[in-house]
Amino acid sequence: MRFDEVVLAIMKAVDGQRTVSSPYHLIKGKKSGQTIQDIGYFGLHPYFAVLPKLDKKDYLDSIERLQAQGLLVPDDNSIQLHQSATDLQLPATSLNGWKYRGNERRFFSRLSLIVQTMSNFLQGHKRFDPVVTDEAVQSWTKSYLHRIDFRSSEVQAAFKVQIENSLALAKTAEMHKDILMARLSGYGVGGLTWDQLAAKHQLLPIDVKIAAVEALHAWLDVLEGMEYPLLTGLLEGIIQQSALTESAKRTQNLYERGFSLSQIAELRQLKTSTIEDHFVELAMNDPAFSPASFMDDELFESIRRISKEMKTKRLRDIKERLPDASYFQIRLALAVRGEAV
Repeated sequence: MRFDEVVLAIMKAVDGQRTVSSPYHLIKGKKSGQTIQDIGYFGLHPYFAVLPKLDKKDYLDSIERLQAQGLLVPDDNSIQLHQSATDLQLPATSLNGWKYRGNERRFFSRLSLIVQTMSNFLQGHKRFDPVVTDEAVQSWTKSYLHRIDFRSSEVQAAFKVQIENSLALAKTAEMHKDILMARLSGYGVGGLTWDQLAAKHQLLPIDVKIAAVEALHAWLDVLEGMEYPLLTGLLEGIIQQSALTESAKRTQNLYERGFSLSQIAELRQLKTSTIEDHFVELAMNDPAFSPASFMDDELFESIRRISKEMKTKRLRDIKERLPDASYFQIRLALAVRGEAV
């Protein structure tokens, strides 16, 4: 996907129920209650945190392009799409942001440093400026290199073959794979910059960044098959073992031990609204979660019915019909089991 297509995919999913800035926060991976619940409400898992360092100007430029193409109606209050945008078929994507949450960059940093090290040692050069300056990545990579006996020519050859074979199976465009590999550096060869890749492929820099993330997500999906031992080791700490954020998991543990919402807030010294966000997250991700502790069946069914009748997840609109329901109860009812309106 191009970056504008990512933005448009999010806008089509929310269908006018959020502001124009909401996709920006989602793409950057903002862990606010609103963003997290929108992921479940509107099925936006692929796009979460795909560009954590997204510049606001790049996003606003995309909005301008969509408006210039007649796809997006200028509106400061909410997303308004022209019918042409609603009818537009967007390409499939291998993005899986909620699963990786930016950790794919750590995987690629490790890979980049390993490839650079092997390449230089192969040529007899033991001193070089590392392409990755992050000390945590350097420390991890140094330990990993010694575990696999990276000086061995057989290991180096096997590492190269496993990269080629696994990447070939990744379900993404060949251009995306080329962009990703062109970022790697080796002995006497520097990885291309985003601007250089954009010029080479006649794309915007923001588009080649998205292409690289798509390639990484598709590749990581292959590597999870555990068929490439030298590469699967790089997945340590990369794959999210739980659909919940770390903070929500801590709230879940306390809730399962019998603590109430208010008690959890006091114990964790967090705002009640923050703990409410965690329960909404739990409701979206745990099929066994029951809202019975927070509302009776009648209120739960009323919220769901009104949401479906009005074809909206706007909390304010639903509350106007159910003034006795709290905003938290409405959010929770809409989130349970992630059922769509």
